[in-house]
Amino acid sequence: MPIPFVDLGEEEHSGIAGFLRFVDEPDGRGVRGALFLMSTRGEPLEFCFTRIDVRSGVLWRAGEAKRQAVASLTKTLFEAANRVPDLVLALAEETPARVFSEDLTVRVPVCRVAAQDSGPMALSETAQRISDSLTLMWVNGLPAPDGMPAKTVETLESHQLLLEPFDRAAMGLQEAFDA
Repeated sequence: MPIPFVDLGEEEHSGIAGFLRFVDEPDGRGVRGALFLMSTRGEPLEFCFTRIDVRSGVLWRAGEAKRQAVASLTKTLFEAANRVPDLVLALAEETPARVFSEDLTVRVPVCRVAAQDSGPMALSETAQRISDSLTLMWVNGLPAPDGMPAKTVETLESHQLLLEPFDRAAMGLQEAFDA
């Protein structure tokens, strides 16, 4: 006779979150990008990565070469993904607001995660304060409170997984390129 039990993971919301991560290469000539998809329980589901040379020179306005590189990496990573997440999160300090307001329209909710004050918001973004030190800047407004993206954020927050996956994505990039 089996031992009676309840699988708490089965009762929990099980969404998919995508984490975009962009890391400058050590020589400063390129940017590495990753899209890390994981369940709201923290289980890795998919990891896509690539790199791009950053054009530099006097003809670019300040920050534009990097913005173009991040936009290009994002397109490539989205095309490589085999799953569609409930939402995509990106670090505000790495991802210029204009990438999602002028370069790309994404058909799933996107938010830039700001720890402290990590950069300006775009006019189209809506801020959702999670704590004193963490703000989500939603690209096209807050998701519906009862919708899957909001439930995914709630579950990630309860497991303290709104920031930690960005570190895992950076480690994945390091292992992929420096191994």
